[in-house]
Amino acid sequence: MKRFVATLLILSLLAPSVLLAEPLKEYVPYEEGEFPLWTYKIRRAEQIFFGSMMITIPVAALVYTLAVNNDWVAQPTSEAQQYLVGAAIAAGLSLTVTVADSIIGAVRTP
Repeated sequence: MKRFVATLLILSLLAPSVLLAEPLKEYVPYEEGEFPLWTYKIRRAEQIFFGSMMITIPVAALVYTLAVNNDWVAQPTSEAQQYLVGAAIAAGLSLTVTVADSIIGAVRTP
């Protein structure tokens, strides 16, 4: 019974906002000079960083596991430490890719 009353109360609080809301305005695309250039560069760096994480996470996990199995690095004390080290390696690789892209973009741009 308490759940029913709570659900009814939540619906009664949320329903007016849906019913009394203004209709959506027409979509207006972004203008060419609407955002400064540095925001485009940050957005590109963000996309490259997180996009390359999809490749660097499995590669880092594989290389770290290979290094641990061959005793090139010390054994992790816990499974959580193994994941954290793998994530740190992947983040470092992604950051390297992002910085390299930024440098290449700066050199190529006249």
